[in-house]
Amino acid sequence: MWENGFFNAVNNDRVYNAELLSGIFEGLITNGVYESVGNKLAVSPSGGMGIQIDTGRGWFAKHWVNNTAPHQLTLEASDVVLNRYCAVCIRVDTTDAVRSAVPYLKYSDYATTPVKPTMTRSETVNEYCLAYVYIPAGSSAVTAANIEDTRGNNDLCGWVTGLIEQLSTTTLFSQWEAVFNNWFINLSNLINENTEAMLVAALPVSLTLELTVDGWAADNGLYKQSVEVTSMNTTKTVLVQPADDSADNYAAAEIRCTAQSNNTLTFTAGSLPETSINVDVIHMGV
Repeated sequence: MWENGFFNAVNNDRVYNAELLSGIFEGLITNGVYESVGNKLAVSPSGGMGIQIDTGRGWFAKHWVNNTAPHQLTLEASDVVLNRYCAVCIRVDTTDAVRSAVPYLKYSDYATTPVKPTMTRSETVNEYCLAYVYIPAGSSAVTAANIEDTRGNNDLCGWVTGLIEQLSTTTLFSQWEAVFNNWFINLSNLINENTEAMLVAALPVSLTLELTVDGWAADNGLYKQSVEVTSMNTTKTVLVQPADDSADNYAAAEIRCTAQSNNTLTFTAGSLPETSINVDVIHMGV
């Protein structure tokens, strides 16, 4: 159905509702928590079985939420024998009887190995998970270790970082998890070998590299640039991301890290960048 607006009403011949007003942001603002507002709706313990959702703003299912003071919630008491999860959600309900976007606690069934609650996504009810809280049997208080932050998971919630951009963190989280697991395995092996020098060498190293404009060399229709990275080799685990101030130029030039060797990382670009590019790098292993 074709829709258009807004125009001044003449004898009430132009009437608009909330859906039409919110609809003008579709394609411009994506679902999630605003990364730069307040304390980003973070979930934390507040004593006993209490938790709180901190200050922040969000945009969910074409509706906005704004929290200006910590919002207190109390979880149900734990079971004596079985465990449970609670999803701390923003629940958007557009049915005529409700019409709200509010915090909501969604519990899993009790079980020895409980399954995290899934988010409802329907025409009238949409849920977005800020955090999962694990409630072990016999517990009397929520700790920070029991809270799994899910704001960065685009499937459950997501971050809104700008008018037309959402931080793609689901893939990034998976990359970080894979990198950490690989690092942990290597670290465990080093501990078993009781080699102090190698243990120090295996710790993560973070740095920012600059890909200069004049550092690119043409190579079969592409452009390559090698940058010195102390202690780099062919076996280390490496995570590469453009710095925030270079993300657009990095993507436009189709830059990627294509090789690693002793003390060197090599980058390849599909087109010649017109400005210097900053790249954040984390490497670990021996």
